[in-house]
Amino acid sequence: MSSSLTGEPRPLPNAMDDPEELRTFANVRLIAFDLDGTLIGHQSPILGARLADLFSTVSRSQVAVTLATGRTLTGVRAILGQMAELNRVPLVLYNGSVVMRPDHQALIAHSAISRASVEQTLSIGASCADGALFVYTIDTDASLIGGAAQTEAVHFSGKDQAPATDFNGMAVLPLSQLNLDTAKVVAILFEVTDPALRESALGFLMQIPGISATSSGGRYIEIRPSGSSKAVGLRYLTDHMGIQAHQVLAMGDNDNDVELLRWAGISVCVDRASPAAQRASKFISSHGAGEAAIDVLEIVRRARRLFRGDRRNAENATSIVRGNFEPQD
Repeated sequence: MSSSLTGEPRPLPNAMDDPEELRTFANVRLIAFDLDGTLIGHQSPILGARLADLFSTVSRSQVAVTLATGRTLTGVRAILGQMAELNRVPLVLYNGSVVMRPDHQALIAHSAISRASVEQTLSIGASCADGALFVYTIDTDASLIGGAAQTEAVHFSGKDQAPATDFNGMAVLPLSQLNLDTAKVVAILFEVTDPALRESALGFLMQIPGISATSSGGRYIEIRPSGSSKAVGLRYLTDHMGIQAHQVLAMGDNDNDVELLRWAGISVCVDRASPAAQRASKFISSHGAGEAAIDVLEIVRRARRLFRGDRRNAENATSIVRGNFEPQD
């Protein structure tokens, strides 16, 4: 029974399935990966050698690969260092609030949280006993399209001393240095250690107009401008590239990936993804972070070889895919 009827994702096709199951993957022109928990494990800052090699192989076959992540540009630098191809494709950053081509820091689009909404969020943060807020801003050209992103910064508000850097590796500045009259706040990360307090804070945040708040695991609540999401960010990118939704494969693992997974023509979640991410996905990998991405890249590569290349490959698809598992005529 299909996932559309059961509400559950289907397993990704494997080497023993009918090759026709791969046909839809042959039409993919863009693959968008969430980063933490999908492309890399939460404890691993870099790609494995096999994954990096597949990135290069698929990118050379006229399939663009990008990131759709909650991280900042600074936070994806290690991955960009491993994958030159990613530097030439716009990235969806800050959970969709910023779309930027990293090599020229060319801004495709961005959205910001209003001053009133930022102030209300800061007020809730100040009232939370163990809460800390990281407020992310980006300096841009006034034009939104084709502007130059010159600076991204993070400011800290909390009862404890500010850390030297955030989890992206960015230097943390005091909130007193943030000018709310001019700042373009593109994201806020609310750190709350106590689960009960985090759930309570999330309830209050969801009542603030102009923002969207999600808890995507761990101790953080991710706050972005209302109407901003990874799906919206990726739509800006696909419009820019002339790619349709049905030609996009998206992969994620958590609640902040839900809109993206629902929007993409082919959506895949990793093994043990959040329940919401699973419900939003058409397919599920039997692997976790990293290995699941390898799974997807291998399928796309195989599908394009079978259905986009030599006619003889398509005609002999069954024997190629099944290899030596079945006797040949």
